[in-house]
Amino acid sequence: MSTTPWRGTLLFAGSLATIAVAAVTRFAGATDAAQTGSASVAGGSSSGAVVAPGGTKAAPGAVGKAPAAAANGAVVIVGSTVQTRYGPVQVSVTFTAKKITAVQALQVPSGHQESVMINNYAAPILAQEAVAANSAKIDTVSGATFTSQAYKTSLQSAITQLG
Repeated sequence: MSTTPWRGTLLFAGSLATIAVAAVTRFAGATDAAQTGSASVAGGSSSGAVVAPGGTKAAPGAVGKAPAAAANGAVVIVGSTVQTRYGPVQVSVTFTAKKITAVQALQVPSGHQESVMINNYAAPILAQEAVAANSAKIDTVSGATFTSQAYKTSLQSAITQLG
């Protein structure tokens, strides 16, 4: 019985397309939230920054100190930028009553198409695990080891800044 030599390629391409559609569907809500005025961050500080809801950045002396709580008690802290062999990773963490309520990847490696696909898959998983664990003690995503390790480091720096 003979099989066509391109059958495996079609199966692989179909799998990647399915993953891409799932990633786009998940990120569509995050993009809409970013465009409606949730916390925004200017630049890519390697030391981290404190950002209050609405996008106002804290005073320069406030970086590394416990931020003032907003009216709803939510605080957004930007973790440090961590360099990997594939590119930088940086996250922002939303805390409510000292609990992690959301994590967003601000920077992930994107130098190659493969890096983009891997990180589109891994970033939502890492964010979900961080919220569930309420810490940086989360599992590494298979196939995204460098991103996972850097993600944890940036997440931990934001947690440390909260105090």
